[in-house]
Amino acid sequence: MDHTTIPREAFEIYLTGGRALTFGLKTFNAALPALNLIYINGTEEVRMEKKSFYYINSSSLHIQIQNCDQLKVMSGAFESASSSISTEIVNISYVTIEGCAFSKLYNSTFKNVRVLYLYERSFDFKNQGTYGRHGPITLISFVNVNIPTIPHETFHTSLGGLTFDNCRINSIYPEAFKATQISFVLFSNSHIEEVQERAFTDNTLVLDFRIIKCNITRLHSKAIIAAVQNFAVNYSVITEIQPNAVNPKATARAEIIGNQIVDLKQTGFVFTNWNRITFDDNIVKQLESKFVDLSVDEESKSLIELFSFKGNEIYNLDDGALNFLNQVEEKSLVFEDNFFNISCDCNIEQWVEQITNESAKVKLVIDTSFCTVNEFLSVCFSLPVGIINIKNFTEKTCINFTVCEPYEGETRTVDTTSRIFIQEDESVKQNWLIFIITIVGLFIVAIVATFIVLLIRGSRWLKEKGYFRNNMHQYNNNDLSNEEEGTIVTVDENEGEKLEIPEELTLEFLQMLAQRLDDPNTNQEASEMIERLYEMFIVDESYDNNRQEEEAHLYEELGNLNLQIPPPPYEEPDETHNGPRSILKLMEDKFNQQMDPNSSKTALVSDYSEPTDAAVHLYSELKNKSEKMENGGVIPNDKVKTSTEKSVSIFDMPGPSNKL
Repeated sequence: MDHTTIPREAFEIYLTGGRALTFGLKTFNAALPALNLIYINGTEEVRMEKKSFYYINSSSLHIQIQNCDQLKVMSGAFESASSSISTEIVNISYVTIEGCAFSKLYNSTFKNVRVLYLYERSFDFKNQGTYGRHGPITLISFVNVNIPTIPHETFHTSLGGLTFDNCRINSIYPEAFKATQISFVLFSNSHIEEVQERAFTDNTLVLDFRIIKCNITRLHSKAIIAAVQNFAVNYSVITEIQPNAVNPKATARAEIIGNQIVDLKQTGFVFTNWNRITFDDNIVKQLESKFVDLSVDEESKSLIELFSFKGNEIYNLDDGALNFLNQVEEKSLVFEDNFFNISCDCNIEQWVEQITNESAKVKLVIDTSFCTVNEFLSVCFSLPVGIINIKNFTEKTCINFTVCEPYEGETRTVDTTSRIFIQEDESVKQNWLIFIITIVGLFIVAIVATFIVLLIRGSRWLKEKGYFRNNMHQYNNNDLSNEEEGTIVTVDENEGEKLEIPEELTLEFLQMLAQRLDDPNTNQEASEMIERLYEMFIVDESYDNNRQEEEAHLYEELGNLNLQIPPPPYEEPDETHNGPRSILKLMEDKFNQQMDPNSSKTALVSDYSEPTDAAVHLYSELKNKSEKMENGGVIPNDKVKTSTEKSVSIFDMPGPSNKL
């Protein structure tokens, strides 16, 4: 793209999409006096070659580039530009700013940049002009930007403000901030691996320097030696502060509040000609001797307002760590509510004297500081476990000259049957609960499995012994008890052998039962066996035909509905026919009939239960009824005979009655 393709009257230029966009030599120049906005969006690669914005002289020019893959601003791209230029670079994957790319810059914002490559003098403005009424006006901000390095002399021209928010910086090289004046420098919510020596040089004046909620791995020696009017490190995590790391040339106010410092080396902070210093609410793991140096000349002593050291938690102190107490006058010193991770002891005054290097300050430290009470001291002096004011501890426990030392004599083990008043750990209780639940579950599973096995084996045994046969018919006079029904009856032979119920009925077995029935000693046993056999071989076979027999009787009743033949009188069954001998006789007759093929086959009830001409038979009975009415109520003999023959039962035996 060159100047010949852009009309002179262009006021705003919008470029969207495309694979590559390159601004060549003098693409934008003095021939575009009205140009105010250049907007680029969605282009994969954007390049601004040297002198692409040459002698641009519009009143102001705003360049906005968004959603691109690569942006490269070559050295001298804005050479000799006199416009007030501001840039906004948002959502770019890779951005490269070469040295002296801008000759004049009013405002620049980098936001959501995956990687920003900076060169030496990337922000060195040759045509910046004089300062404003209140100093430099150029503002540069980095928001959510990954900066691998900030090279030497990157910020070479005075700036109105420099902000790093939510950024990641691997390394800040020496003299990276070499501008004569930077109104304010702010690092917030950022991660900085290292700040090398002389990163902020002594030629720079920073009016307001703040590090807030940052994570800094290492501050090298003399990392910050610029003159700083207001210096603050608040709520940050700093792994290591090397000697003389923060040594501003002059400092009016310094705030170090709410930080977590792992290792604070000797003279990590050096303040000269200061007015007010606050070191409050910090957590320091290792505090070396003379960690802060408060150098004040005679002329500046009258300007000291306050040195505050309160609410700090310090876990390890070297001798002379609190040496600063001797450098501050008592009227300007606030020292209170500090916690030292040391076990309370009646000889703690000696330790306090070692860390202060001055006996005059011992009382101040003891009266306002805290030490720890462990379990041993808690039991010995009846004090709560935790922290206690050193003065209170010495007044309560050391006035009686109590010597509290661990007992090293002979001890005896006492056996107890149970533990009393012992607090069990929650994990132990949980493990016991899981163990008990597991045991109970296994016990229940074992019971259920045993019950199922017994049920299966019992059912098989009952099937083998024939106890699943049809037992729906009961005797009228010889009902068996529950215990007798569940008992297998065996018969002893003459030789002493026990006989079980046979699977098939034989004549020899029936004859044997007859002999035992005559014997008074085996009469009762033989009677029970006969009843069992009757139930198995006679009743079970005849039960299936009872229903058909009842249906046959129903057809006979339909035919004899209006016959004048009186029903036979009801006869009570003869008890003699229900005895064991009659039953045995019945079974012998039935067995002989089955064995004799020439014997006359008795008509079965099933022959009459469902005749093939059932429907015709029903209507014939109704027809006979009508003929009877016509003949004066006389029924032919052949029909009476047929009706009576069908009502004859096969056996006269106990069981369901076959009589109507």
